Amino acid sequence: MSVMNMVRAAISESHQQIEQTPFSIGMLDGSISRSEYANGLVQLWHIHDELESIVCQANELTHYFTSEMVRTNTITRDLKAFGYKVFTFQPMNETLAIVNQLRYWATQKPFALLGCIYILEGSRMGSLVIAKPLSKTLGIEPGETSGIEYHTEGAAQTPSRVRAFKEKVDGANLDEATIGDLTEGAVTFMELLNTLYAALLSQDTKLIEQQRKTA
Repeated sequence: MSVMNMVRAAISESHQQIEQTPFSIGMLDGSISRSEYANGLVQLWHIHDELESIVCQANELTHYFTSEMVRTNTITRDLKAFGYKVFTFQPMNETLAIVNQLRYWATQKPFALLGCIYILEGSRMGSLVIAKPLSKTLGIEPGETSGIEYHTEGAAQTPSRVRAFKEKVDGANLDEATIGDLTEGAVTFMELLNTLYAALLSQDTKLIEQQRKTA
């Protein structure tokens, strides 16, 4: 079994669980508001921002990370489309836990971050399914992508980009310790994302929303 197939098997249960969280379901069935969705985007921005900053400084990881994987600017544009900014919502404790875990891996197990990249890039395959019902949920006109670019940007290239990433990892001849770190990163990151997604709708976003500053 290839490295990436082993990682895929290791996260299978958590992958199914995250699809059943109220936030994930809400994106598909129209049960979340723009404010709730924007709060989720802000949490993802903090995660992407930390990961992107770390990877760009890690020589051993830059081979696997392409410019198309940078998502912070995309999230910022989506928030702007709804009249929000990154700092409209505070980072949640669950988000900070992920950020702290990324920082730990950066110094102790950098190849664990490959597992995180795999999870985030793999989620873009799910975006191919999410985009259309999400646009309806958020009241976006058919054919419009403003506000949901996080799910639509580079969609046509997503399958080939994800495949190329997996082929790079599988062809890298990583040793067992490195494969262990990569797998740990993917499994733990997915579990932490599950915890975050489960918490996203557990609080009233009106209570955590700071003073809005529209663009």
